[in-house]
Amino acid sequence: MTDHSINPRQITVLTILAYMYGAPADLVARMLGKSMPHTYRDIRNWREAKLISPLKIRPVPGPVWVFSTRSGVEGLTGLSTRSWTPTPKMAAHVRTVLEVRLALAGLDLDRWISERELRSQVGPVKAGESRPHIHDGRFYTTEGQLWAVEVELSPKTPAMARLAVAKAKAAAGNAGCDKVIYYCKNGEIRNLITASAVAVKGVEGPPVRVAMLAEVLDSSSFTGASAGSRPGLSLIEGGASDHFNQADNGRHTGEAVS
Repeated sequence: MTDHSINPRQITVLTILAYMYGAPADLVARMLGKSMPHTYRDIRNWREAKLISPLKIRPVPGPVWVFSTRSGVEGLTGLSTRSWTPTPKMAAHVRTVLEVRLALAGLDLDRWISERELRSQVGPVKAGESRPHIHDGRFYTTEGQLWAVEVELSPKTPAMARLAVAKAKAAAGNAGCDKVIYYCKNGEIRNLITASAVAVKGVEGPPVRVAMLAEVLDSSSFTGASAGSRPGLSLIEGGASDHFNQADNGRHTGEAVS
Protein backbone atom coordinates (compact mmCIF):
# COMPACT_ATOMS: atom_id res chain seq x y z
CA MET A 1 0.00 0.00 0.00
CA THR A 2 1.31 3.46 -0.88
CA ASP A 3 2.16 5.65 2.09
CA HIS A 4 0.55 9.08 1.67
CA SER A 5 1.40 10.34 5.15
CA ILE A 6 2.22 14.04 5.09
CA ASN A 7 4.20 15.77 7.81
CA PRO A 8 3.55 19.30 9.16
CA ARG A 9 6.22 20.95 7.02
CA GLN A 10 4.77 19.37 3.88
CA ILE A 11 1.31 20.62 4.86
CA THR A 12 2.75 24.10 5.28
CA VAL A 13 4.40 23.96 1.85
CA LEU A 14 1.24 22.61 0.23
CA THR A 15 -0.76 25.41 1.85
CA ILE A 16 1.66 28.03 0.56
CA LEU A 17 1.46 26.51 -2.93
CA ALA A 18 -2.33 26.67 -2.74
CA TYR A 19 -2.28 30.34 -1.77
CA MET A 20 0.51 31.31 -4.20
CA TYR A 21 -0.87 29.42 -7.25
CA GLY A 22 2.13 27.13 -7.66
CA ALA A 23 5.90 26.90 -8.05
CA PRO A 24 8.59 25.04 -9.99
CA ALA A 25 9.95 21.94 -8.30
CA ASP A 26 13.29 23.54 -7.41
CA LEU A 27 11.53 26.19 -5.34
CA VAL A 28 9.39 23.49 -3.72
CA ALA A 29 12.63 21.72 -2.77
CA ARG A 30 13.90 24.90 -1.12
CA MET A 31 10.72 25.19 0.93
CA LEU A 32 10.90 21.54 1.96
CA GLY A 33 14.62 21.74 2.69
CA LYS A 34 15.17 18.59 0.63
CA SER A 35 17.16 17.39 -2.36
CA MET A 36 15.47 17.27 -5.76
CA PRO A 37 15.13 13.44 -5.76
CA HIS A 38 13.43 13.51 -2.35
CA THR A 39 11.26 16.41 -3.45
CA TYR A 40 10.09 14.55 -6.57
CA ARG A 41 9.17 11.62 -4.36
CA ASP A 42 7.02 13.92 -2.22
CA ILE A 43 5.46 15.42 -5.35
CA ARG A 44 4.57 11.95 -6.59
CA ASN A 45 2.90 11.17 -3.26
CA TRP A 46 0.95 14.43 -3.37
CA ARG A 47 -0.28 13.63 -6.86
CA GLU A 48 -1.43 10.19 -5.77
CA ALA A 49 -3.25 11.80 -2.84
CA LYS A 50 -4.90 14.23 -5.33
CA LEU A 51 -3.58 17.26 -3.45
CA ILE A 52 -1.84 18.67 -6.52
CA SER A 53 -2.53 18.52 -10.23
CA PRO A 54 -1.43 15.39 -12.10
CA LEU A 55 -0.39 17.61 -15.02
CA LYS A 56 3.36 17.83 -15.59
CA ILE A 57 3.70 21.30 -17.04
CA ARG A 58 6.87 23.21 -17.82
CA PRO A 59 5.64 26.67 -18.88
CA VAL A 60 9.24 27.87 -19.14
CA PRO A 61 12.53 25.97 -19.38
CA GLY A 62 13.39 24.31 -16.09
CA PRO A 63 11.75 21.96 -13.60
CA VAL A 64 8.15 20.85 -13.75
CA TRP A 65 5.66 23.05 -11.91
CA VAL A 66 3.69 21.98 -8.85
CA PHE A 67 0.22 23.46 -8.41
CA SER A 68 -2.89 22.56 -6.47
CA THR A 69 -6.09 21.11 -7.80
CA ARG A 70 -9.19 23.20 -7.23
CA SER A 71 -10.31 20.83 -4.47
CA GLY A 72 -6.82 21.00 -2.98
CA VAL A 73 -6.97 24.80 -2.81
CA GLU A 74 -10.40 24.74 -1.23
CA GLY A 75 -9.40 22.06 1.26
CA LEU A 76 -6.16 23.73 2.34
CA THR A 77 -7.24 27.37 2.31
CA GLY A 78 -11.03 27.41 2.49
CA LEU A 79 -11.10 29.70 -0.54
CA SER A 80 -13.58 29.21 -3.35
CA THR A 81 -11.47 29.67 -6.45
CA ARG A 82 -11.05 28.80 -10.10
CA SER A 83 -8.66 26.18 -11.38
CA TRP A 84 -5.23 27.52 -12.34
CA THR A 85 -2.43 26.22 -14.53
CA PRO A 86 0.96 27.89 -15.09
CA THR A 87 1.49 29.72 -18.37
CA PRO A 88 4.65 31.13 -19.97
CA LYS A 89 3.29 34.66 -19.55
CA MET A 90 2.77 34.37 -15.79
CA ALA A 91 5.43 31.89 -14.68
CA ALA A 92 8.19 34.40 -13.94
CA HIS A 93 5.89 36.70 -11.98
CA VAL A 94 4.32 33.91 -9.92
CA ARG A 95 7.73 32.49 -9.05
CA THR A 96 9.21 35.87 -8.16
CA VAL A 97 6.32 36.86 -5.90
CA LEU A 98 6.75 33.57 -4.04
CA GLU A 99 10.48 34.20 -3.70
CA VAL A 100 9.74 37.65 -2.25
CA ARG A 101 7.28 36.10 0.17
CA LEU A 102 9.88 33.59 1.34
CA ALA A 103 12.47 36.36 1.73
CA LEU A 104 10.15 38.49 3.84
CA ALA A 105 8.07 35.96 5.76
CA GLY A 106 9.63 32.53 5.29
CA LEU A 107 7.09 29.74 5.74
CA ASP A 108 5.08 31.69 8.31
CA LEU A 109 1.47 31.31 7.19
CA ASP A 110 0.24 34.21 9.31
CA ARG A 111 2.45 36.99 7.96
CA TRP A 112 1.55 36.94 4.27
CA ILE A 113 -1.78 37.60 2.54
CA SER A 114 -1.65 36.25 -1.00
CA GLU A 115 -3.06 37.70 -4.20
CA ARG A 116 -5.33 34.67 -4.44
CA GLU A 117 -6.75 35.43 -1.00
CA LEU A 118 -7.18 39.12 -1.84
CA ARG A 119 -9.06 38.21 -5.03
CA SER A 120 -11.32 35.93 -3.04
CA GLN A 121 -12.07 38.75 -0.59
CA VAL A 122 -13.10 41.06 -3.44
CA GLY A 123 -15.37 38.42 -4.94
CA PRO A 124 -17.13 38.61 -8.31
CA VAL A 125 -17.46 42.02 -9.92
CA LYS A 126 -20.81 43.08 -11.36
CA ALA A 127 -21.11 43.91 -15.03
CA GLY A 128 -20.04 47.46 -15.72
CA GLU A 129 -18.03 47.77 -12.51
CA SER A 130 -14.26 47.87 -12.43
CA ARG A 131 -12.36 45.42 -10.25
CA PRO A 132 -10.48 47.05 -7.36
CA HIS A 133 -6.71 46.88 -7.58
CA ILE A 134 -5.31 43.60 -6.26
CA HIS A 135 -1.82 43.75 -4.75
CA ASP A 136 0.68 40.99 -5.44
CA GLY A 137 0.51 40.36 -1.71
CA ARG A 138 0.53 41.98 1.71
CA PHE A 139 2.64 41.09 4.69
CA TYR A 140 2.98 41.92 8.36
CA THR A 141 6.31 43.20 9.61
CA THR A 142 7.63 42.04 12.97
CA GLU A 143 6.39 45.37 14.36
CA GLY A 144 2.86 44.50 13.23
CA GLN A 145 2.66 46.92 10.31
CA LEU A 146 0.79 45.79 7.21
CA TRP A 147 2.62 46.48 3.94
CA ALA A 148 1.23 46.07 0.43
CA VAL A 149 3.72 44.44 -1.94
CA GLU A 150 4.07 44.92 -5.69
CA VAL A 151 6.62 43.07 -7.85
CA GLU A 152 7.51 44.77 -11.12
CA LEU A 153 9.33 42.71 -13.75
CA SER A 154 8.30 44.47 -16.97
CA PRO A 155 8.35 48.15 -17.95
CA LYS A 156 5.11 50.03 -18.48
CA THR A 157 4.40 53.26 -20.28
CA PRO A 158 4.63 56.28 -17.95
CA ALA A 159 0.85 56.76 -18.09
CA MET A 160 0.15 53.12 -17.25
CA ALA A 161 2.71 53.18 -14.44
CA ARG A 162 1.18 56.29 -12.86
CA LEU A 163 -2.29 54.76 -13.02
CA ALA A 164 -1.07 51.46 -11.53
CA VAL A 165 0.76 53.16 -8.66
CA ALA A 166 -2.25 55.38 -7.94
CA LYS A 167 -4.54 52.35 -7.79
CA ALA A 168 -2.09 50.39 -5.64
CA LYS A 169 -1.80 53.29 -3.22
CA ALA A 170 -5.56 53.83 -3.01
CA ALA A 171 -6.23 50.12 -2.48
CA ALA A 172 -3.60 50.03 0.26
CA GLY A 173 -5.27 52.96 1.97
CA ASN A 174 -8.68 51.30 1.81
CA ALA A 175 -7.19 48.14 3.32
CA GLY A 176 -5.53 49.98 6.18
CA CYS A 177 -1.98 49.25 5.00
CA ASP A 178 0.84 51.25 6.54
CA LYS A 179 2.99 51.35 3.40
CA VAL A 180 3.25 50.16 -0.20
CA ILE A 181 6.56 48.72 -1.35
CA TYR A 182 7.57 48.05 -4.94
CA TYR A 183 10.31 45.53 -5.72
CA CYS A 184 11.68 46.31 -9.19
CA LYS A 185 13.66 44.04 -11.51
CA ASN A 186 16.03 46.71 -12.81
CA GLY A 187 16.99 50.35 -12.55
CA GLU A 188 14.82 51.43 -15.47
CA ILE A 189 11.70 50.04 -13.83
CA ARG A 190 12.72 51.44 -10.44
CA ASN A 191 13.12 54.93 -11.88
CA LEU A 192 9.75 54.67 -13.63
CA ILE A 193 7.95 53.58 -10.47
CA THR A 194 9.73 56.23 -8.41
CA ALA A 195 8.67 58.97 -10.83
CA SER A 196 5.12 57.60 -10.87
CA ALA A 197 4.92 57.57 -7.08
CA VAL A 198 6.03 61.20 -6.96
CA ALA A 199 3.48 62.10 -9.63
CA VAL A 200 0.59 60.58 -7.66
CA LYS A 201 1.72 61.85 -4.28
CA GLY A 202 -1.62 63.58 -3.86
CA VAL A 203 -3.58 60.32 -4.07
CA GLU A 204 -4.91 59.33 -0.66
CA GLY A 205 -3.09 56.34 0.74
CA PRO A 206 0.02 55.25 2.63
CA PRO A 207 3.61 56.17 1.70
CA VAL A 208 5.18 54.38 -1.27
CA ARG A 209 8.67 52.90 -1.10
CA VAL A 210 10.72 51.53 -4.01
CA ALA A 211 13.47 48.89 -3.80
CA MET A 212 15.48 46.75 -6.16
CA LEU A 213 14.27 43.17 -6.34
CA ALA A 214 17.81 41.81 -6.13
CA GLU A 215 18.35 43.46 -2.77
CA VAL A 216 15.68 41.41 -1.04
CA LEU A 217 16.30 38.17 -2.94
CA ASP A 218 20.11 38.13 -2.90
CA SER A 219 20.26 38.77 0.83
CA SER A 220 17.43 36.41 1.77
CA SER A 221 18.34 33.99 4.53
CA PHE A 222 15.70 31.54 3.34
CA THR A 223 17.48 28.45 2.05
CA GLY A 224 15.22 25.68 3.28
CA ALA A 225 16.97 23.07 5.37
CA SER A 226 18.65 19.76 4.85
CA ALA A 227 18.10 16.89 7.24
CA GLY A 228 19.33 17.76 10.70
CA SER A 229 19.88 21.45 10.05
CA ARG A 230 17.87 24.47 11.09
CA PRO A 231 15.84 26.22 8.38
CA GLY A 232 16.92 29.76 7.68
CA LEU A 233 13.34 31.03 7.69
CA SER A 234 10.91 28.29 8.47
CA LEU A 235 7.65 27.84 10.30
CA ILE A 236 8.07 29.52 13.68
CA GLU A 237 5.93 28.56 16.63
CA GLY A 238 3.88 31.49 17.84
CA GLY A 239 5.89 34.19 16.09
CA ALA A 240 7.48 35.57 12.98
CA SER A 241 10.97 35.54 11.59
CA ASP A 242 13.31 38.36 12.43
CA HIS A 243 14.24 38.91 8.80
CA PHE A 244 12.40 42.17 8.44
CA ASN A 245 14.17 43.64 11.46
CA GLN A 246 17.38 43.10 9.53
CA ALA A 247 16.00 45.36 6.80
CA ASP A 248 16.00 48.53 8.89
CA ASN A 249 19.01 49.87 7.00
CA GLY A 250 16.68 50.41 4.02
CA ARG A 251 18.11 47.82 1.66
CA HIS A 252 14.98 45.70 1.80
CA THR A 253 12.51 48.41 2.72
CA GLY A 254 13.47 50.62 -0.21
CA GLU A 255 13.56 54.37 -0.55
CA ALA A 256 10.61 56.50 0.51
CA VAL A 257 9.29 58.39 -2.51
CA SER A 258 5.86 59.59 -1.42
